[in-house]
Amino acid sequence: MQNGPYDQLSGNEALTLLEIIHSSLSCDSGNEFKALFPKLQELFPFDFSTAVLGHLDNSNGIVPVHHINISFSEEWFFEYLSRGYLQKDTIVRDNFTSYKLQCWAKVKGKVRLPDEISSLCKDFNMGEGYTCGTSPLSPAGNGSMFCFSGPSMEGNRRTEAILELVIPHLHMALTKTQKNTGPGKRHILLSSREKEVLNWLKNGKSSWDMSVILRISESTVNFHVYNIMQKLGAINRPQAVAVATHLGLIELG
Repeated sequence: MQNGPYDQLSGNEALTLLEIIHSSLSCDSGNEFKALFPKLQELFPFDFSTAVLGHLDNSNGIVPVHHINISFSEEWFFEYLSRGYLQKDTIVRDNFTSYKLQCWAKVKGKVRLPDEISSLCKDFNMGEGYTCGTSPLSPAGNGSMFCFSGPSMEGNRRTEAILELVIPHLHMALTKTQKNTGPGKRHILLSSREKEVLNWLKNGKSSWDMSVILRISESTVNFHVYNIMQKLGAINRPQAVAVATHLGLIELG
């Protein structure tokens, strides 16, 4: 008889996993969702984690719709997003294509990650890790991606068994937090400069274009763009414009 995933865990570890699953059922807010992860760290070691809902669109590439950062470096996100790496990240694209569990050490020979992304991850001690998700529950729904990383995460069957058991429940919890973070649920205050940058983003201007128009450095533009995305909970520039327009922070015309 083939061993089941729970056979990889001790009795106490199985109880901890069941506690996480039970807590995820009543998870309604971002803070409650984040509180699930310290317990998960008791089962397998990781230093950084983040969670995304989204899908792959033939025209627009990877389209993120909801994101909760657990412990990824904010500086890493700034570099990753401002350089446009989201659409170049082959591991992320593979996640939103197959939703299969990926151990970075095992897929490096199959999924060619651009060298600049690998270097950025290593600079922030994120050399190894796992990416895994759950496919959309309906044709119009969104799938999920969960990333766990650290300087030397081991790829083993035990960790994979834990992730296979817990990820569907984390997916449901993340979906619930999205529903509770709609328009009117939060008050967002943008500075006049941030609104100015948003309006130029809406018109398709690049960071370099805006630096010339606004007579500021390109790095300062990127800083404003990053702050805007943080406030709006967006993962890329088009999503920031879409959210801001939906919330009435900028006009569509």
